[in-house]
Amino acid sequence: MTSTLVRAIRWILIAAGAIAYPVLAHYSTATSAATAFPSLGVAVSLAPSLVILLWLTWRSPIRWIMVSVCVGVGLLLWGFWGSLERNFNWVYFLQHAGTYAMLATMFGVTLARGRQPLCTRFAEVVHGSLTPEEVRYSRQVTLAWTLFLLAISLVSSALFFLASIEVWSVFANFLSFPLVMLMFVVEYGMRRRKLPHQKKHSIMDGVRAYWKTPAARPGVSPPAR
Repeated sequence: MTSTLVRAIRWILIAAGAIAYPVLAHYSTATSAATAFPSLGVAVSLAPSLVILLWLTWRSPIRWIMVSVCVGVGLLLWGFWGSLERNFNWVYFLQHAGTYAMLATMFGVTLARGRQPLCTRFAEVVHGSLTPEEVRYSRQVTLAWTLFLLAISLVSSALFFLASIEVWSVFANFLSFPLVMLMFVVEYGMRRRKLPHQKKHSIMDGVRAYWKTPAARPGVSPPAR
């Protein structure tokens, strides 16, 4: 099997999962399945966290410790399964709103005095030395992403507590990710307008390049700007 075919199959599986998960999440949360099949809701709501845990276990150099953590998590789930079946909507909510709040914090803390804004760091990895105009723009983009991600988290919280679970589920499962994609498109359009002479790279190019640099490794801090 060629590497091209392997990559194609991998992306097809990723795309299928990206479509199937929100559909299953909405079905298990906002339909009669929430009461008829509560175990489905628990399983789907915990799936992303468990997949990440298993991936970290597989990649960990101290795998025996991570296996022990997995066993501990499994025992906790077994012991509290009944409670989770009655409250799995909270797992969905905390996972959704918490993820966006965490990402907003990750962007926002880099705007503090003496820190290098995250988007500036991404741009520097891709483009090398930046002009003052590029530095100023990338700082503005970092602020824009901070506010945008925070807004997603706040809207999610407001809908969860003030609207019906059906309304919240539509926003969380079907609108949030398209809004993020729209943000990428809008930012790219603004960048082409404000920095027309800059080479065409997306923020994801910067993210990928950043994680390949030593500064992205745990315990290695980038220089302050």
